[in-house]
Amino acid sequence: MLSSGSSYTKTRISAHLSNAAPVEGEVTSVEGWLTYYCEEDKSWKPIKGKVSIYLDGIKIGEADANEYGIYSFKFIAPYAGKHKLEVKFPGSERFEGSYKLLEFQSLTKKAFLKISKMAKIVAVVVFLLILLSLLSVFLVKFFSI
Repeated sequence: MLSSGSSYTKTRISAHLSNAAPVEGEVTSVEGWLTYYCEEDKSWKPIKGKVSIYLDGIKIGEADANEYGIYSFKFIAPYAGKHKLEVKFPGSERFEGSYKLLEFQSLTKKAFLKISKMAKIVAVVVFLLILLSLLSVFLVKFFSI
């Protein structure tokens, strides 16, 4: 698809964080792919190129998209709080630029441990409820004979 008034081919960036709520100071990553729209095939195809990574508006690095359009970039999770991560493809003579914005929240170690403890409690409660329901089915079958 050509953008209106230009001869550049439309591009698209996908991006996801390996952890949507990383602990501050820990290594996390953003991964995704870079593609362009091929009018002839009516499909999205990979671009081998370079994307820039910005955290809260500050460039923190670059990543190379391979021949499949896949890129990956590791970074240190910032201080606890809400943040914006942007992946930008600047474009080229053939392709228009594009970007993807992700919002995430870094956690303190204390908050992470609290959430982990709650998740374990919920998992144990669910397990006990399943066990209780199986036991009740067994008892109904056993005493109905």
